[in-house]
Amino acid sequence: MIKAASGAAHPAETGGVLLGVLSIDGRPWITEAVAVPSATATHTSYELPTGARPRAVDEARAHDPRLGYLGDWHSHPADIGPSLRDRRTMRRLAQVTPDCPSPVLVIARRVAGDYAIDARDASPRRLRRLDALAAGDLPPAPIAPPLRPRKDLHGSQRS
Repeated sequence: MIKAASGAAHPAETGGVLLGVLSIDGRPWITEAVAVPSATATHTSYELPTGARPRAVDEARAHDPRLGYLGDWHSHPADIGPSLRDRRTMRRLAQVTPDCPSPVLVIARRVAGDYAIDARDASPRRLRRLDALAAGDLPPAPIAPPLRPRKDLHGSQRS
């Protein structure tokens, strides 16, 4: 989706929000990339519109309550890595997003007429390159068993 949206917006930048879960060992498992158009995008900049992050999370959680914010993505219509502005934005997000202390930044970089994925995660100090692996979809959410009435200390049932 990221590569297709980047190609469709070319030569302007485009971007959006990354959603998913953290694995047991704390690694991000991105299950959805949401494209969020920006009226101010140019061939050298993209800014996520105000309120786009929480709105994307709310919409995703309506379908699967396990999902949460994992980071942002945007395109670079040239083969250029994260800009100084990208680095500053991600470091700030790492400081102010308590549910996601290491947000992921995915940049779709234009390489030889196509877009390549460049993934990084942010800490308050730096961006670290990530190896992106195709892990597939999340397994279905377990269905909670129905509640059974409990017996209190005197043997009476209560709900």
